[in-house]
Amino acid sequence: MLQSGSHPIKLLNELSIRLQGLLDTENFHQSILNILKSELRFEGIQFWSLPAGTSANARLDAVVGRESSTVELGHALSPRDSVLAYVYQKRESLLLDSIPPEVKASSPVVSEKTRSLLAVPVSNGMILLGILVIESAEEKGFSENDVLFFELLANQMATVSKNREILLEAKDFNKKLQSAVTEKTVELRRAQDRILDQQKDLQKENKVLKTLVEAESRGQEFIGESAVTREILAMVDKVAPTMATVLILGESGTGKELIAKRIHQKSARANAPYVTVNCAALQESLLESELFGHEKGSFTGAVSTKIGLCEAADGGSLFMDEIGEMSLTIQTKMLRFLQEGEFYRIGGKKPIRVNVRIISATNRDLAEEVKAGRFREDLYYRLNTIAMKMPALRARKDDIPLLCEHFLKHSRYGGTTHVKRIDPRVIEVFQNYPWPGNIRELQNTIERLKILAESAEIRLEDIPFAIRAPKDASLTGEFSIGTPLEEVEKGHILRTLAFNHGNKTKTASSLGITIKTLYNKLHRYGALPGDAPPENLSS
Repeated sequence: MLQSGSHPIKLLNELSIRLQGLLDTENFHQSILNILKSELRFEGIQFWSLPAGTSANARLDAVVGRESSTVELGHALSPRDSVLAYVYQKRESLLLDSIPPEVKASSPVVSEKTRSLLAVPVSNGMILLGILVIESAEEKGFSENDVLFFELLANQMATVSKNREILLEAKDFNKKLQSAVTEKTVELRRAQDRILDQQKDLQKENKVLKTLVEAESRGQEFIGESAVTREILAMVDKVAPTMATVLILGESGTGKELIAKRIHQKSARANAPYVTVNCAALQESLLESELFGHEKGSFTGAVSTKIGLCEAADGGSLFMDEIGEMSLTIQTKMLRFLQEGEFYRIGGKKPIRVNVRIISATNRDLAEEVKAGRFREDLYYRLNTIAMKMPALRARKDDIPLLCEHFLKHSRYGGTTHVKRIDPRVIEVFQNYPWPGNIRELQNTIERLKILAESAEIRLEDIPFAIRAPKDASLTGEFSIGTPLEEVEKGHILRTLAFNHGNKTKTASSLGITIKTLYNKLHRYGALPGDAPPENLSS
């Protein structure tokens, strides 16, 4: 069967090398048979494939050198065919030195010119991949060496088939992988586009928020030019650059939180977090959780780990308002935090170290609270490194005009207002009012007047009677026995002036005195700005 001069081993080696080059060939089995045709002498050669070694019909995948009219490519044939059945069942080669008439008549595998036949299994282990059928036009056309050669060749074909299967699987996997990568790349690009769009939206939102924050910051400036105000602001400038804890004392509404924020903004921590907590607004357990956080499952409802405000303020400042309302239990934990710089979350086992500056405020007298046993003395001294006393508004009356102008221009509730100015006589009334609610009361009063005033100017008649005629002994006319006559006269005059909405002419007329006399008395009472009253006033 070999071409003359060909050595079987050398030819087998050459065929093996050439077969490896067919791994990526589309018509794999046909290409193999074409190579065999160029190297071997035979009447015809066929390759029948078996799908995954099953008992399904064999299919003619490749054929060369035989009568084309006998059987066509793709023809399906039962493996029970007389020629194929033996190889299929025995898993071994079939050699027919001559073809029995019944075989030739019943099997389309055998052509008319075939005189002898060799059928060799192509197997990968126990899996039969196909059957190689070689036909000879001569009887006894195959020697034992030919049988051995084709069996070795069949092994090579099986190996190459397996390698090709691996290669095709790898290519298919790579194709799917590339498709998946392409799909994911498209998704990532879309996601990136969405992120870019979101970033643009966030930039717009940040600009808006920045504008609002700046507006809010402008609306929260500490306003005033009085001596006491300048003294407070000078103290802030000295305290802010240090690491000292600061305790801000004073009545409600005096601006303690504004001073705390100013200390933070003028410190080296200005760009770090500024966190606030109102100790009076939360119950003990909630306040502890807010300050120190909690671990997941540490108590009912703790469905996740929560970071506390002390941790959130790391590197910055923590402002604790109304610290005098803190329970003794929380005071103890707060003391440890101030001493050690570390704390435990509720349910936590690991200490958490942070660098936080504490600024606190209260309207209580903490020294008296310590004496009464309601506030820890050691915590008081820890917080009281620097103490600042905020003056009440009645102690800084010179700042009232500036505050009124500021509140007139900057509204807490947004929007615009038709009110553009304040009658100077209103400012005078405001300066004579004690403002028990301090700056907060003044701000609320201005906001209310801006809404309710009928004209573009806030006038005396717009002012609530409680402010025009405050309930004070000197203004109500209620005096005890023994009150000096001058105090009674002062109270009566000021009460009458308030009743007449500050109109001095009407007041003098209703009192039966000249306006010059009224000015002299008001000047003596300290109810008029300036030095001596005018000398030439008509009655």
